[in-house]
Formats: sequence, C-alpha cells, structure tokens
Amino acid sequence: MIEVKNLSKRFGDVEVLKQIDLDVKQGEIVVIIGPSGTGKSTLLRCLNYLEVPSGGEIQIGDVRVNAGKVSKNEIHQLRKQSSFVFQSYALFANKTALENVAESLVTVWKEPKDKALETARKLLVSVGMEAHLEKYPAQLSGGQQQRVGIARAMACKGEVILFDEPTSALDPEWVEEVLAVMKALAKQKQTMIVVTHEMQFAREIADKVIFMEGGVIVEQGPPSQIFGNPQNERTKAFVARAA
Repeated sequence: MIEVKNLSKRFGDVEVLKQIDLDVKQGEIVVIIGPSGTGKSTLLRCLNYLEVPSGGEIQIGDVRVNAGKVSKNEIHQLRKQSSFVFQSYALFANKTALENVAESLVTVWKEPKDKALETARKLLVSVGMEAHLEKYPAQLSGGQQQRVGIARAMACKGEVILFDEPTSALDPEWVEEVLAVMKALAKQKQTMIVVTHEMQFAREIADKVIFMEGGVIVEQGPPSQIFGNPQNERTKAFVARAA
C-alpha cells in the first residue's frame, strides 16, 4: 500500500536520507526506532511532502510521485493519502477542539460545515475527548491536545497516519493516555507509521520494526527479531542501550 524507492534527502552538503527503500502493507503497523538525528522524522516528513525529497519515488495508495519531476497537483494528491500527528500538536490556537478536527473536512474535503462538525464530534468521543469539545488548546493538557491531534489525523481520511514522536513532548503522566488511543487505532488495523522512543510500545503493537541509523535502514523485522534476536551489531548495541 506504501512503496518508497531510493528516497534521499539533503540539507546542503549533509545527506540525511540515503537511498531509502520501504514497503508497508495495508493495515500494517510500522514503528521506526533509532538514535536521535538519524533521519527518522525526516523520512516521515518526506512521505507527506512536509519536506521535499531530493530524489526517489513515493507511492501511497494509488498515487505515485517522482521527486525529480513532481507537480503541485501530484503533491496535493499525495498529501491527501496520509495524515500527520505532530510532536508539538500543531493545533490552531484560535479554534476549539471540535473546530480543529473539522477544519480539514471543510477546507480539504469540501464537506458541509454541519456534517464536518458531526464527524469531528464522533472522532473526539472515540479518543475520550467528549467533555472537552468546546475547549481551546490553551485550556487542554498536553495529552488532551495530542488526542485532538490524533482525532484530526483520523478525520483526514488518508490511507496511513504518520506519527512523529507523538509522546516526546508530553509529561510522563500524559504519555499512557496517548499510547492507549494509538493502541486502539492499531486494533482497528489502521495503517500507521510511528517514529518513537517508546520501546515497550513498539514491542506491543508493531507488525514491523525498522531500526535506522546514519540515514539508512540498518535492519527491519518483527519485534521478536529486532528486540529479541537482532542480526546487526548496530541494532544490538542500540537495543541494549534502550532496554
């Protein structure tokens, strides 16, 4: 359902992603782990064209783009195939939780406002936010803001939800409530690619774990292999430090 070929990204003279190949099946939960600064978040942002790749091909659903020759319309169509959950929530400060979730339905999918608000209400209830529909982000805890962010991503109707370290900005007491929402999504077989430092979470929900270092995929496999019997020495060292 997702296919990435030879994906590369440079910032000036620094090559952050080096010829990445990646396949994700429909309904698969893929968790990307690795040291900080190794290209994990950049990979995720390139899939959604929040960062423009330097080269390679990306296919999500039935939309394929070539980084060397891509039109604005192709980028728009690719972005509609995925939704993004940001580390820093990225909610509109001047909109309520309900309005934040409904926004993409109105502006991107051109739904009538009353229908969009009803869909937003149902999604916020599904992530345990029914008591906070009319609150603004400043009135919400970090965990509550991130749950709004997840509901917003669910509203975008994309083939895949991309999570960029969704718990790293949270205080410890809020981490579990966000992970619980993500685990519930995983049970629904929502296709997800998750960059995270939460190793226990990766063990529990991932179908496939990818270990990245130095801008390349060093090793990938089921959690039992990556955490229990890694084949690469770099993976072994990282897992041992993270345990």
